[in-house]
Amino acid sequence: MRLSDEELIRDFLSGNDDAFDLIASRYLGLISTVAKKYRCMSADIDDNDMIQEGMLALLSACRSYDGKKGMSFKNYLMLCVGNRFRSMMRSSARRRAVPARNMISLEDEADTAFDPTETPLPELVESKEYIDSLHRVLKTSLSDLEYKVAILHLSGYTYKEIAQRLNISLKSVDNAQTRIRQKLSR
Repeated sequence: MRLSDEELIRDFLSGNDDAFDLIASRYLGLISTVAKKYRCMSADIDDNDMIQEGMLALLSACRSYDGKKGMSFKNYLMLCVGNRFRSMMRSSARRRAVPARNMISLEDEADTAFDPTETPLPELVESKEYIDSLHRVLKTSLSDLEYKVAILHLSGYTYKEIAQRLNISLKSVDNAQTRIRQKLSR
């Protein structure tokens, strides 16, 4: 007897890992088909990465699916997979748009953002000095939130992505950007 998607999800959420394996085998072909559609949009993402992200979307869909909302699990899954793949494409495009040596990490110190093997020494020293001075100006002139917003904005994130990453509203990001512009223009 073939169990429905809802029954398998219920079993999975109850701790039955075999239920997830059944759902995965049921939808792997569909996820692969959608992955191929998105795969051609970015040369720096391989098929295995796409399938892995699709499976993560499946896991997320299983955990968040609510059949009471009137959508079939298959449609909900395709929505989740599509969203995940579009997010991957945006991230990939953002990484291509901003040279790696110009990115600044929030988690690490400024000097770990450079790869000395890829940059000539004089350029490395000049870039590092500039970025260190930029960090000092930003750190001393801005509040903690404004600093984080500025670094993410300089790294190529959109207002919406900054809001999601920092878990704040779009209006808070906009207000922080306004204050940043005012403070730095002085």
